[in-house]
Amino acid sequence: MKFEIDTKDRPFSRPRIADGLLLVLLIILTALSPRFLPASSVGEILTVRTPETLEEIPLTAEGRYPIAGPLGTAFLVVEKGRAHLENAPCPLKICEAMGSINRSGQVIVCLPNRIVIKVSGPEEVDAVSR
Repeated sequence: MKFEIDTKDRPFSRPRIADGLLLVLLIILTALSPRFLPASSVGEILTVRTPETLEEIPLTAEGRYPIAGPLGTAFLVVEKGRAHLENAPCPLKICEAMGSINRSGQVIVCLPNRIVIKVSGPEEVDAVSR
């Protein structure tokens, strides 16, 4: 017994050149789409939250600010409109490795020491919310 496949009733045909061009165009547009999204704005205020306190520090106020947490004191360094943590008492120092923040919506979190630092500003909408 021989099985035959009827090719006349296929719902799809072979890919054509136009299909390939459309695929290439879609890949290029996808790769370039982040360039067309507006960048988030530079923040103005740092909100520092610990279990006991809630403070706001302007990003323009350069300095080294102690932040007391359950494990000990970490230092928030604000310079040139950017902020980062130094000398955190947590064991893995992931919060220090997060680097500097300065754009609205960016955060530094030290979970063992229960410290959260967030940049607030005029625009806190991300690319997903637009």
